[in-house]
Amino acid sequence: MSATSIPAALKHQDRFGEVRLQQSVNNGSLGVRACVLLVTSADDLECTPGFQRKVLHIHQPAEFIEDQPVLNLTFSDCKGNEKLHYEVSSPHFKVNSDGTLVALRNITAVGRTLFVHARTPHAEDMAELVIVGGKDIQGSLQDIFKFARTSPVPRQKRSIVVSPILIPENQRQPFPRDVGKVVDSDRPEGSKFRLTGKGVDQDPKGTFRINENTGSVSVTRTLDRETIATYQLFVETTDASGKTLEGPVPLEVIVIDQNDNRPIFREGPYIGHVMEGSPTAMTSIK
Repeated sequence: MSATSIPAALKHQDRFGEVRLQQSVNNGSLGVRACVLLVTSADDLECTPGFQRKVLHIHQPAEFIEDQPVLNLTFSDCKGNEKLHYEVSSPHFKVNSDGTLVALRNITAVGRTLFVHARTPHAEDMAELVIVGGKDIQGSLQDIFKFARTSPVPRQKRSIVVSPILIPENQRQPFPRDVGKVVDSDRPEGSKFRLTGKGVDQDPKGTFRINENTGSVSVTRTLDRETIATYQLFVETTDASGKTLEGPVPLEVIVIDQNDNRPIFREGPYIGHVMEGSPTAMTSIK
């Protein structure tokens, strides 16, 4: 039996990734029928827009060489990455269309951190590149965050940089999991990040939290888009006493409909054996 002639009884996949019979199969004289099924688990269906890794590490070389690959970044908007555009916080680097970070000229000192902003019409995200062994460059982030002015959040005179966070609904354990990062290029030593808004200190309380030292934002539980589709949060920096130093700055969290994610077939085809006269809801492939 070919994949195109799979009976409707087998064309069902429940949320746990099992293919079950929806009716009894009782055709022909053979005791066993073999079907070629292309199936994918619920985990495979889950596509999280953004960078695959939010924080990467680069060891400071003696010199970054022009056009020599430094590392590869993986970004997906779960829609095909059409019109994907990268911006780097340093004018001495660029990211090619394949995600390769390269230097535009030979250079030695670039600071301790680079930030890469990726954007498509469907999603955007920011990755942090930590340069191990790098040295501070005065004012580097504040001067060259060119992508800050393209942020959908209206910019004022501030150093807090945020990008919208996109999270698929119905994610499974483990929690908490990092989903984004807030950057402050001019944060005084000893100051802390503070997050407020619906889902933090307002119901549903405790859904989101921020690392007060690093700015990493995490989600603590499964989200349901039908219940709440967007969360409007606010980020600010405070001193040791809790007094606001800067902000609050809006941070939007968007919950993505799981049905909008494209299926991903990582393996296969799969061979399923179905006994003649099998009962309804019998597991055939797991």
